[in-house]
Amino acid sequence: MRFPLQLALLALGTTLAFAAVGKEKINEETLEATASMLSLPAAADGVLVVTLCPTCTPISLQANASTQYFLAQKPVTLQQLADYARTHGNAFAGVNYDTKTHALNRIRIAVKP
Repeated sequence: MRFPLQLALLALGTTLAFAAVGKEKINEETLEATASMLSLPAAADGVLVVTLCPTCTPISLQANASTQYFLAQKPVTLQQLADYARTHGNAFAGVNYDTKTHALNRIRIAVKP
């Protein structure tokens, strides 16, 4: 029952990030997935691959030094995120990226109690 609440909070965080931008043109999109659908970058400048379904074309997004990683609302390292994702494949994941450059902005994974 708490998972829908976590999903709503994750969406709210994304919405608030958009509101903070002001009148600038927003070129960011969010992919909704589970942790098991993500092949996380091996390094800070690596590539995230998201496969949303077995027959879907994988989406590749370039990570960089400004890519942010979150478990729930808490900032974590890429390694901490990868460790959690490896053992919680059904956890909801939100992936935000720049639609023009395909740069990976942030990954948020919901934490189940």
